[in-house]
Amino acid sequence: MNHKLIVFDWNGTILSDTRASVEAGNVCLEFYGAQPISLQKYRETFNFPIMHFYKLNGLSVDDVLAKKDAANEIFQKAYEDLAKHARTRAGARQILAWIKDQGMRCIILSNYRTERIKEHVQRLRIADYFDDILAFGCSGASIVEGTHKTERLTHYMKQQGLKPEDVVIIGDSTEEPEIARVLALTSIGITDGYITRKRLREASPDHIIHTLPEIRAILEQKWALPPV
Repeated sequence: MNHKLIVFDWNGTILSDTRASVEAGNVCLEFYGAQPISLQKYRETFNFPIMHFYKLNGLSVDDVLAKKDAANEIFQKAYEDLAKHARTRAGARQILAWIKDQGMRCIILSNYRTERIKEHVQRLRIADYFDDILAFGCSGASIVEGTHKTERLTHYMKQQGLKPEDVVIIGDSTEEPEIARVLALTSIGITDGYITRKRLREASPDHIIHTLPEIRAILEQKWALPPV
């Protein structure tokens, strides 16, 4: 294995689950007494911590926190029911196989629950492509209030002895470019996930792609990789 690390977000990046998340989000908004929203509105307002999403859709912090445990249970059930048959995004298996053939380390860095991601990667038969999953080990309630992706990745890089120039992070939201800037990594943003293309451009990732196989050319150029 060479000393390179590819970091993938999960939801909306590897897993094609945006519509499932929109529908589950609407179940929660209705639970709180707010109006359901469209896919476009979801992409315009999706944010992390997820508290910001609720605020942008007309709810107060106090209202959200007062019922967060019940809302989380409602979301988790609705989402998993909707996402249980979700597939990977087009070309996911192709690029994951290529990364593995190159001998690079590949991990998932997610705000979702570790055990749920493990279930999905097993169901989709892609578990062997990932060396580790850095996600939430909690019930999910703390996802409402915050996230610690940067800290988790920082610890992992130190643990593995990885330098920033040897790490590329890929995702569909504003988080990945932000993490990349903090840790001096290369970031790749993929369109048509959880946020609008406009928001993704404004987040200023180092590269923007529309399909996962486009990653290959970027990595080949960055690291002057030999053909397999």
